[in-house]
Amino acid sequence: MNPEQRRILTSIGVTLRDFPESIELAYTAPKLTMTLTQYAAGFSNPINMQDTRACFEAWCLIIKAKTEEQKKEPKLEIVLDVKDIKEADYDGKLPKNGHWGRFLYRILKFSEQYKYWFELSSTLGKIKDKFQNYLDSHTFVTSAPDKKPKEDIANSNLESYVEYLFCDSISAQKDILNLHSVTTIDRQLPVSLFEGSKSSTTGVFTGGKSAIDFWALNGDTINVYELKSDNPMVGIITEIFFYSNYVHDVFISKSLDHGKGSVEIEDGTYRSYDKIKGNKGKQVKGIMLSNSNRKGWHSSLDKPTRNKVKEIMNENDMSEAIQYEFLGYQLNPLKIGGYYISK
Repeated sequence: MNPEQRRILTSIGVTLRDFPESIELAYTAPKLTMTLTQYAAGFSNPINMQDTRACFEAWCLIIKAKTEEQKKEPKLEIVLDVKDIKEADYDGKLPKNGHWGRFLYRILKFSEQYKYWFELSSTLGKIKDKFQNYLDSHTFVTSAPDKKPKEDIANSNLESYVEYLFCDSISAQKDILNLHSVTTIDRQLPVSLFEGSKSSTTGVFTGGKSAIDFWALNGDTINVYELKSDNPMVGIITEIFFYSNYVHDVFISKSLDHGKGSVEIEDGTYRSYDKIKGNKGKQVKGIMLSNSNRKGWHSSLDKPTRNKVKEIMNENDMSEAIQYEFLGYQLNPLKIGGYYISK
């Protein structure tokens, strides 16, 4: 964080340890303008949405929460911009890459759902409107898994290992996840989207390994989980926001939530894809799950801030169709190697 960023944030009652220098800040009460680099928005050499330099939703919510906690600028409004962006940078057609497509979707959803305190710059607003028209006038298709999730747990990375533990342990599901009427729980749900038909040239969002860590059908609610294990990140908020909106728009509304452009859900049985496709859910619950011991939550997400962020996220102008929650767990080493999880 540079001195000018620290001065601005301090003036509105916000203390952060490691706000990224690449996000420019300007403040004229009551509006804080946050300007991302073009890389963060998905231009050439794009960076992932969960990266601290790109996860604008997380920083907006954390800053908004902290100003409300301190009551120094409780009516703060936040404006998002991208450095040197022009309306001509988006032609209103298929996004030039999946990172840019996800960014357009994220600014559309975030500006719709938090419009009482968040807005886009004039140029970004016009680009967002073109993307909305694009979604409303096309048909899209998803991508079902074509194989089982990796089962060689002993040689998996830590988060894959813990993800497996949650999906395999009924006691963890009840005691930690508070799941008592689960009919299905499974891992690695793809979050790709294609225009018209699936191909290497029609992707609206990133494909490949882009997936929700795990998910569960819990009554008429679809729970989606973003899991962190010894990996504290503010970007967990951005990830769960994107995944929750994707699941709502694809598996519940099936029309990208505007009743116009439609989504065709590809057939598939791997990772219980047929179960979520046929689900009659009414609500999505996006759950951010991190170990609360060892290297747990990010320093900017202490418990009071998490509680306030949750409160703000759940006031999302979606009539409770999407709700969010933070959950913690204990990650404990076994004497014989590996780990176990507990409440």
